[in-house]
Amino acid sequence: MNIVIKPEAVNKLKGREFQENEGIRIEATFVGSCTIYAEHSLLVDIKQDDDDIFMVEDIPVVISKESQKYLDENIFLDYSPQLGYKISSDQETYKYNLQLKENK
Repeated sequence: MNIVIKPEAVNKLKGREFQENEGIRIEATFVGSCTIYAEHSLLVDIKQDDDDIFMVEDIPVVISKESQKYLDENIFLDYSPQLGYKISSDQETYKYNLQLKENK
């Protein structure tokens, strides 16, 4: 998996200190219905056994193996003061207007 954190998001996240095994979790949760749909979220969380952790621009990014099933190979994290964080791929925008939540 290739994760790119765009400069605006890097600037927003750079000053944040992370504890050991903690990072920015990009989560894609399957929502059961008659279509395939995943709800996306962004939060500060601790790495679990089923997670992979990626270091991108010195920022730890946590993604579960289950979430990786619903994400493309290339993932982009961007930030805009007007629209919050945005998670996208080469093919689509997964979600924008995301706020970084704390899982504590």
